[in-house]
Amino acid sequence: MRSVRAFLMRFRTLSRRERADAEFSAELDSHIAMHTESGIKAGLNPAEARRRALLRLGGAEQTRQAHRERRGYLWVENFLQDLRYGMRTLRRTPGFTVTAVLTLGLGIGACTAIFSLVNAVLIRSLPYGDPQRLVYLFTPSSRLKIPEEVICPGYADFYDMKRDSKSFANMTTYEQAMLGLAAQGSVQPIGGARVDEDFFSTLQSPPELGRTINAEDNQPSHSKVAVISHTLWISMFAGRTDVLRQTLQLEGASYQIVGVMPPEFEYPFKTDLPYGDSHIQSTKIWVPLALTPKQKADRDIANNVALARLRPGVSIPQAQAEMSSAMARFDRLYPTEYGDWGALVESFTGVSIGPARPLMELLIGTVVLVLLIACGNAANLLLARATGRARELGVRAALGAGRGRMIRQLLTESLLIAFAGGAVGLVLTFLFLCLLPHLDPGNIPRLNESTLDVRVLLVALTVSILTSVFSSLFPAIAVSRMHLTDFLRTHEVTGRAAAHSRVQAILIVAQTAMVVVLLAGAGLLIRSYINVVTVDTGFSQSTLSMNVSLGDRFREPQPGRAAYFKDLIGKVRTLPGVNAVGAVSNLPLSQTESLGTIWIDGFANQDYQTTEARTVTPQYFAAMNTPLIAGRDFTDDDASSAARPAIVNEKFARTYFANRNPIGGRVAGDNKHPDWHTIVGVVADIRHTSLEEDPQPQMYTPSYDFGGAFIAVRSATPPATVANEIRATLKSIDPNLAVADVHTMGDLVSIASARRRFQTSLLTAFASIALLLALVGLYGLMAFSVNRRTREVGIRMALGAQRSNVLFLILKNAAVLVASGLVIGLAFTWAATRTLKSFLFGVSEHDPVTVVLVCALLIVCGLIAALVPARRAASIDPMQALRTE
Repeated sequence: MRSVRAFLMRFRTLSRRERADAEFSAELDSHIAMHTESGIKAGLNPAEARRRALLRLGGAEQTRQAHRERRGYLWVENFLQDLRYGMRTLRRTPGFTVTAVLTLGLGIGACTAIFSLVNAVLIRSLPYGDPQRLVYLFTPSSRLKIPEEVICPGYADFYDMKRDSKSFANMTTYEQAMLGLAAQGSVQPIGGARVDEDFFSTLQSPPELGRTINAEDNQPSHSKVAVISHTLWISMFAGRTDVLRQTLQLEGASYQIVGVMPPEFEYPFKTDLPYGDSHIQSTKIWVPLALTPKQKADRDIANNVALARLRPGVSIPQAQAEMSSAMARFDRLYPTEYGDWGALVESFTGVSIGPARPLMELLIGTVVLVLLIACGNAANLLLARATGRARELGVRAALGAGRGRMIRQLLTESLLIAFAGGAVGLVLTFLFLCLLPHLDPGNIPRLNESTLDVRVLLVALTVSILTSVFSSLFPAIAVSRMHLTDFLRTHEVTGRAAAHSRVQAILIVAQTAMVVVLLAGAGLLIRSYINVVTVDTGFSQSTLSMNVSLGDRFREPQPGRAAYFKDLIGKVRTLPGVNAVGAVSNLPLSQTESLGTIWIDGFANQDYQTTEARTVTPQYFAAMNTPLIAGRDFTDDDASSAARPAIVNEKFARTYFANRNPIGGRVAGDNKHPDWHTIVGVVADIRHTSLEEDPQPQMYTPSYDFGGAFIAVRSATPPATVANEIRATLKSIDPNLAVADVHTMGDLVSIASARRRFQTSLLTAFASIALLLALVGLYGLMAFSVNRRTREVGIRMALGAQRSNVLFLILKNAAVLVASGLVIGLAFTWAATRTLKSFLFGVSEHDPVTVVLVCALLIVCGLIAALVPARRAASIDPMQALRTE
């Protein structure tokens, strides 16, 4: 009631002052009007009459203006005085100031950095015209047990749909290609794409300079042209304006540069395609696809990507219905081996951004909890400080300080802390954003484009300001409402401090509960990551691998291809320190795959059985250090042997030869025209597609005939030295070819687990920050409690209480808070960790080991945080405490 009465009195005072100012102004205006009218009657024009009236009454007008200026000056003077006093007060308590500022800064910085990342990945518009209308076209088959987004329409099907479709405004098809670019005396692999004439118009992406590829360029007999990226223009031509008169040497041929794309356009990025070429992070060169009439009429599966733009008003389900009808018609008119081609239309943004969405949502939830914990901790510190200053404020009130003056002073100090926290948060945001690209797992779209999101920074700063203001406002109002007689009764102040202590305890329990959720999530991800990186891969991580492509000149099988790889492998085998070398068509963890249908002699076969098919050279398994379980390895004679030997993995043997010896078994591609392979060996399972997917049946056949292959080398020489020697060997054989993707298999394991490492690192870091903030809050509350209860502790000790009893009393209070937070946190954790199920590997979302470890960690850390205040309480001198007022 007192606060309401005081508010009404203040409102009446302001209202009276405003009415008085209004009445004075109205009266002055009436006098000016009267004298102006008298001047007009005396023959003066209106402007001159008003000027003389203002001169006559100028003293009154100046008086009114002087009063207004004086009131404004006093307000500025008071504000500057509050600011100076607040800064002096905060400097006198550096421990409190630094802790409060860093607490808010950590919360603001973490929140702003992650939301800036989310903005770059999920929200910011893609550099294409109306990307929401772009769609990918796929043709899955129910007979092939492979992901639906692997197969796109064959060229003949694509061009038939393009001719007849009513749903698409534009359609384009292209192939990714790793191109050998000759520069500065060497050939470097560079990401490229072979595109048709509608590629750039479908994406609605005009060039920065020149033109793009047109229909004339896509004629097979036309001269070779190329469009380059802005990055390549700067790095290779230093941004020269005559770049359109320059040429490039690609794959041993000369290409005329006809255009340069804007800086943001390097489509396709690796993350833009569900199953793109893993060697190409982004595209730097676009050349014509230039299909021949024979290729355009081919309905077999091609290594192409189909992209289209929906017409206005056409939805994805409508487009898919039309495409399904077209594919069903093509199946009837042009039956193929697999047949049953379906239709799948998926949004461009869903394919490129969708896989990253769960991770972004997880990070958003995490940093929101961190910000809440930071604000709760800051509120705790401010409440303790304001309560500790109750006597100071009471003295100021007793000496005549007004309620508004004290409230304004505390608010000024709180705003100083909030803005300082915002400044620290801004610095930490920049540090986080600089660190994020170094943690980039490579499969999060446009993570390296993350920039400061000012809107999020302002929101986080506003939250921190509100936290600071309300945390100081309520204690200030409570103290300023006390009368002098209430202040002189010490128990009144103590009672108010106890009330604030209860609020602080509630905040500590809430922070602890949120920390439990974060620690449990981080623990589950850490255990999952350990399970992933320690899984048995089936190969040695020290093996060096690289990709060698023979380019366009060797796209069709011919004797020269086999001779080339046989010569290359033979020369690498003679290099110093090399123990074994082999080649494979699809390297493990390279995101390349080859499937084939199989028919097993003596097995209850089903139609369209598939296996992962690899072509390897002799010594490949020795180079990978993959154990041979049974039988023998391939020899050089097997590559040309009419016996057609094959090696299978353990999964293949268990699946198709469960109760018999696989050695000597026969495998064919189908039962209609069986071309039998004889199994001569069984090797250990290799995790080929992913570290987290169980090995599938795999079959290996011997050959040297590759258009492009991965070379695997096991050597005692350092990998960098071996790689340089292989490059020199390759250049001696053909100077127009290049080596790409030089990695050890351990590097590929690290790349395959990069996203899991990224999410685990971030969540663990934020959980650690949250734990630190909660412990600081607990320490502050215990320290405040000890200070408040100094007299009580002194009385207890004077009446015979031992120091151990006092120590136990304080630790018990801390344990109650931590235990309460644990119980509440575990209840929320049970529900929250269900959302982590898709992120886990080899561990349950309700893993008891993780829960026990989290509880033990929090209890130990909580008791350590409370130990220092408890020991200080136990060392209180009873006589000194009793003399304390």
